[in-house]
Amino acid sequence: MVKFALPLVALAMSASVAAAPSEPSKTTGFSFEQWIEDIIANPHTALTVDEAIAAAQAADVVGSTDGLQKRYLQCNTAGWKRAPGRDAAACADDLARKGNNGVNCVIPSNTGLIEMCRIGGAQVHAAKPTRVVNLPVPQSANCNDVARTIGQIFDNCWRSDDTVLGDATCITNDNMDIWLDGGQA
Repeated sequence: MVKFALPLVALAMSASVAAAPSEPSKTTGFSFEQWIEDIIANPHTALTVDEAIAAAQAADVVGSTDGLQKRYLQCNTAGWKRAPGRDAAACADDLARKGNNGVNCVIPSNTGLIEMCRIGGAQVHAAKPTRVVNLPVPQSANCNDVARTIGQIFDNCWRSDDTVLGDATCITNDNMDIWLDGGQA
């Protein structure tokens, strides 16, 4: 039995070695969502806003709304201007850093829309969806989660002309819609 088992073990080991890839897979792309995660994990070593935009441009990241989305997300929202990418990325960076300090982004109880950030030509708003806008209940999420939602908008709606426009449901609160834009058109 031992003589039979040893050749089988050797055969199994050679099959697993042959099936192993010769090199680990390398990801060469850039994701704004991952950049936000990097800021949240270690803000001191994360790319700066300019480095993130340069990395996205070098990776030829252009948003697309093709494919399935886990949550509501749309680009090219009518009536709103596109935000400059660097300014929008600076808002995402600012909100991620606030979230690291335990700051919550809050829509007060009797408010339907509130500005979370405005830097240069970009602004981030949070709004209560129509189904809950009249409820006298505040809505909140850690600012990290608002920044993560901005990362999703970026990854799906950022254009090669370095502008972005879109809105999405906050990743941790279905009663908060996050808007990233350049103001009303």
